Amino acid sequence: MSESLLQSAAKPPFRPVENRQTAIGHSSWPVWIGLSALLVTIGFPIAILFLQSIFPAIGQSSLAGAFRPYLDIAATDGLVRMWNNSLGCAVLTTLFACALGLPAGWLIARTNLPGKSLLRVSLLLPIMSPPYLLALAYVLLLQDNGLVDTFVGRLPEPIRNAFFGMGGVVFIMGLTSFGTVALLVEASLQGVSTRLEDAARCLGAPRADIFWRITLPLLMPALINGGVLVFVDTLSNFGIAAILGPRSNLVLLPSVIYEMLTTWPADVPRAAAISSILAIAAVVMVTAARLYIGVRAIANGRTPAGRMAQLNVLETVVSLAFFAVLFFFSSLLPNATVCLMSLVERWQDGDPAFTFKHYTAIFQWGSGGMQALTTSAGLSAAAATVCAVLGGITAYALTRYKGRGVSLLDHLSMLPRVLPHLVIAVAFILAWNASWLPFRIYGTLGILVLAYVAIYQAVGLRFADAGMRQLAPRLEHAAACLGASRLSILIRVVFPILFPSLFVAWISIFVMCLRDWAASIMLLPPGAQTVGSFIFSQFEQGDFAQAMAMSVCTVVLSSIFLVAANFRFYRKAT
Repeated sequence: MSESLLQSAAKPPFRPVENRQTAIGHSSWPVWIGLSALLVTIGFPIAILFLQSIFPAIGQSSLAGAFRPYLDIAATDGLVRMWNNSLGCAVLTTLFACALGLPAGWLIARTNLPGKSLLRVSLLLPIMSPPYLLALAYVLLLQDNGLVDTFVGRLPEPIRNAFFGMGGVVFIMGLTSFGTVALLVEASLQGVSTRLEDAARCLGAPRADIFWRITLPLLMPALINGGVLVFVDTLSNFGIAAILGPRSNLVLLPSVIYEMLTTWPADVPRAAAISSILAIAAVVMVTAARLYIGVRAIANGRTPAGRMAQLNVLETVVSLAFFAVLFFFSSLLPNATVCLMSLVERWQDGDPAFTFKHYTAIFQWGSGGMQALTTSAGLSAAAATVCAVLGGITAYALTRYKGRGVSLLDHLSMLPRVLPHLVIAVAFILAWNASWLPFRIYGTLGILVLAYVAIYQAVGLRFADAGMRQLAPRLEHAAACLGASRLSILIRVVFPILFPSLFVAWISIFVMCLRDWAASIMLLPPGAQTVGSFIFSQFEQGDFAQAMAMSVCTVVLSSIFLVAANFRFYRKAT
């Protein structure tokens, strides 16, 4: 260990990959740009968050009261209940999502089930739908005198009470996250050979024994990876806590943090301490999962075409019914509810009167809805552009350089992937609201752009990195031999080739920012409106139809934008 540390200490901080030195040279500005962007967007706010949680008076240049916020948390009334509620919801949601995602992924990857393309789409739809949208829809469905009571009949009170409690949080989060587990399971099964299962089948082992003794152990890395993502997301999800928490008398960590920051007098140190605990828990869990996956990974080869389990007619019907039920509750029912409620003007003895005035009010120039749409669209476009450019530069640095600086860049780039969005929003409040800063960004729309970049830059990096891994450096070598600078190579050679990957990243980030909830509500400047804050405020004020109309507009506009942009891109490409 000491020899390796001495050797690494003798190396320069940045060094191009050795077999590409002659073509690429020694300039390291892409690494510095990537490091600077991550330090500004993630490193600095998270550092301030931890400092504020340890030294509550550090804003007044004092180190007094060290660790006092953590001691205050320990003395908080209802602390055990709060942690039990949050941890219980996270654990139960993880089990629920795995229970739904495991059979769904296995059926797609290992059976001859028909219509697999459509089944994959049915798994992607709830992933693309924000959790708060499903929560809003099911609240309207299951609340007292809601849609179920009106059109179906009085809902049994045990079902209503189960939903407006921990069961509702588990149900909503499970429906929005089981698709992630299913897709991870499918990818894992497609990446391993079926020879062990084939051998067991030839020896007469029943299908159930093959699954529990062979298939499931092979799937443990994918299940653990997906389970950790679901657990962390549930533990820190702000939308679900803000919608269901107050209506269920359920105290959850995100709602407690929000209340501490928005209730006068604001308890910033304790909010920072709870957020720090969430951040540490997320990083530790993801790191432990990666280490476990590295130890337990089984290399058993890969076959291009594995043998599919042949389902009989009854098994095929049951499997398709399973996917149909999942699609109904995760996509069809909530989206139909949102569309219906957006058209309702009033209820008269259970007979609704319909109107389009909620949509015309949104698109009326100068209205709050139009302001929210235009503001969110502009902020999303700016953030998506910055994320795509930074993702391309960072991916280029990670694949074309090595050294201590690149290792630091690699570790920093992981933080946006694992830190909860709520934690990043709280960190931004603390970091960019400091009085000693030479410029003011908090309280302006710029803070939202910076927050979106911090939260979603990992998406741009993921797409760009996938493209860079497939890009051979021959063209870069040729351009360098002809005297092109590093900047010229990046702009005129690398980025044009990466454009398809960066284009998809731009579209994905734009849609994610447009539907953002945590940062949009926590960091919203005075007098401004975004789509997320508009939906939240209208729903809290009881104007359900206006909130649902904005939800429908957001989904439709994002879909139209996505289709139109893809059509233009592919038309240009052909």
